[in-house]
Amino acid sequence: MAKTDGSGLSKLDIAHQLRMDGKRDEALRIGVAGLNGSPQQIGTALLLSQILVDAGRPEVAIEALTRIMDAFVRRGSLPEAVVAAWHLKRAGQSPDPYYGGIAAAFAKGSKRVADVPQAPPPLPSMLPPPAGLNAISGDALLSRAEQALVTFMSAADDTPPNLNVPSFPLFGALDAKSLSKLLQTLIVVDVKQSAVVMKQGEEGRDAIVVTRGALSVVRKNDAGVETKLAVLGPGAIVGEMALVTDAPRAATVRADEPTIVLVVQRDTLEKIAAENPQVAVELGNFCRGRMLSNLLRHSPILSALQLDQRESLITRFETQSFGPGDVLVSEEEDSPGLFLIASGGVKVMSADKDGDRIQLARLGPGDVVGEISLVLRRPATATVVAEHETVTLTLQREKFQEVIREHPALLNELYELATKREEETRSVIGQASVDASDFVIV
Repeated sequence: MAKTDGSGLSKLDIAHQLRMDGKRDEALRIGVAGLNGSPQQIGTALLLSQILVDAGRPEVAIEALTRIMDAFVRRGSLPEAVVAAWHLKRAGQSPDPYYGGIAAAFAKGSKRVADVPQAPPPLPSMLPPPAGLNAISGDALLSRAEQALVTFMSAADDTPPNLNVPSFPLFGALDAKSLSKLLQTLIVVDVKQSAVVMKQGEEGRDAIVVTRGALSVVRKNDAGVETKLAVLGPGAIVGEMALVTDAPRAATVRADEPTIVLVVQRDTLEKIAAENPQVAVELGNFCRGRMLSNLLRHSPILSALQLDQRESLITRFETQSFGPGDVLVSEEEDSPGLFLIASGGVKVMSADKDGDRIQLARLGPGDVVGEISLVLRRPATATVVAEHETVTLTLQREKFQEVIREHPALLNELYELATKREEETRSVIGQASVDASDFVIV
């Protein structure tokens, strides 16, 4: 449906928000009007079907949802096809054939999967709503919704059934049997506009897939300033690190508009992975790829390099995992390497002039540690301890000189960070700051 002038939301978005707010009749009127003007509006048909299932009138909805699911599969929208299958299950239908059909189209080895975009939905109509629609409510309005769905089902779908479909992250790496099992565990959740889906610093045990709407990902620094990292639309996955680690959320995720998501639960995924090790392997590969991608895009230290240089450089780093309490860097000892935090978080500790242990900082994804010892060629001024399960990309000490000779811009960034942190550390623990000019950087 077309965008409105006031809120910036489409009429279908507004209808979903009304449905989430418990204003069923208002949502139905928008949906019936939209489907009356454009009988091929799949998203609007899904809205009406969901409301009918909620209202205990599933008969017409079941037939419509079967058609809707097929339409989304034809157009390459795996998440929305799963939503339709979810509502079919809610309506009392056996889920196996539906999820199996979706998996067959999108799984690894499917002949339909290719490097193609998702097919666009039908264009909305600008026709006025049917006469007298505002005068009816309740059961009469539900009956009008059923009539609109019958009209939807009678219209031919002009999208061929065997078009190529896009490959979806993680899902596309699983065979059809594994994917079908995974899809059946997904839970559909409504998210109201402005609602927080994930909160930075909190522990999480699930990931989400956007099916419609938009989510903003923001990270707050120690000064309380938020930076928007990304806006995620349909098909995007967020929070995936919670599926493999207990580290706290690295960012806050909130809905920019009424949004529907699929929830992937860690406990359920672990049960599937226990039966099929392929799932665990693909999940690990997927999460590592996402960690690398996030670091390449958002790490302040790497920002001094061109993207192709970052991609080349990152291959020199090794992945390391640390449990809570594990030491990455020890005070008064040479750092074993440069640690780029991919997930989790660390505490930076030192002793003040009275010998008491104090916490200097807490660092998280995108931050780097170990640079003072490496760049200034001196023992570390603090101890760095993993506060949670933490994954780092580590450049071993013996490789450091070689790397900075190839990437002098990286040395400049690390030098500025090292001297700033060294001065801050000395200031906090009440000692005189060492003049950075006393060190020779080669």
